[in-house]
Amino acid sequence: MERVRQAAARERRLPVYWWLGLLVLTGSVLVAVVYRHWPDLALPTAILLAATWIAPVLAQRSLAMPRRPDKTLAPGRGSFADWKRQAQLLGRLLLYYEDEPALPPDLRGRLQVARGDLRDTLRAHPLRDDLERVVARVIQNAVIPMKIWQWAEFGPRISELVRQYEAETLALAERDARALALEVFVERAAAEMSRHCLPRMQERERLECALECSSLAILSAQAHGNVIHPIELAAMFAVNWCDFTEPWRPALLPELVIRYHQEHPDSWRPSPAAGAAVAPGEEAPPPSRPAGPDSSDIAGRIVIRNGKRYRRVRVRRKRSRSRTARQLPVVNVLLSFGQWVRYSLRAWTQFH
Repeated sequence: MERVRQAAARERRLPVYWWLGLLVLTGSVLVAVVYRHWPDLALPTAILLAATWIAPVLAQRSLAMPRRPDKTLAPGRGSFADWKRQAQLLGRLLLYYEDEPALPPDLRGRLQVARGDLRDTLRAHPLRDDLERVVARVIQNAVIPMKIWQWAEFGPRISELVRQYEAETLALAERDARALALEVFVERAAAEMSRHCLPRMQERERLECALECSSLAILSAQAHGNVIHPIELAAMFAVNWCDFTEPWRPALLPELVIRYHQEHPDSWRPSPAAGAAVAPGEEAPPPSRPAGPDSSDIAGRIVIRNGKRYRRVRVRRKRSRSRTARQLPVVNVLLSFGQWVRYSLRAWTQFH
């Protein structure tokens, strides 16, 4: 599999190298022409062309997610360099978390306090024990509450995906069609949750998150008897995948998530139909029919006041969604470049 990935990477890079060679050739010809007529402008022209070519590569490199650590640092173990890198990764993770526009003020204040604590500790020539203590404080006071808020805030949207999946699979009689639909919805849930957790994540990283979390969710749900719906399981895996300060642990993560679900059933908030989900390979039960005009659903909508019977109805109101006008591509490129400069300066000055 690793050979296939490397071959695919070479196939993607080959056209890039080809166009890069053409750009170098045309740039060299342009510099030679400029040097022939204006020798003093040849060097500034070459520097300007090189900066124009290298700037997008540097921007994409700086906006990419940092590399995950290979192992989890246990208390009392690890070198000074390991704990310093862990503190720097936590600082960058807090910067990523603060990009969420729907973040409540109290949680945003927690993130800012934790970031200030990290910055002050790194500037005060800390020892290894100081770094270990500040990492534990940041994880306990900022990272864990942030993960809990992410699921509490965006969990209902994942529950809506579960209901859409069950509504679509009621009309599907083939097992293969249901399995394919489950795979599509699981990948969609992981991608949407990663978009909510880290808005700055690049699309290739989001695709990697969706593939890893969806495959692990389907296998874990089948192995643990569908205690949690695979769609919700993939979304919870995505919340942990977006935390790039911890290594990806596919063997331990399902047990931790299911244990948290059993210990905190209220904070998980699954959909009502999640327990009755149909696993791939099983027959779907027939849809239930209404009992008639005297059913409990209709009886619950009727209210008797002063001897008169009133029926509760839902009033629908038109809601207009404000849409922002699309900007020009050049404006988007300039804004993206300015955002790259701002985030690079913040990350470099605060956590390096």
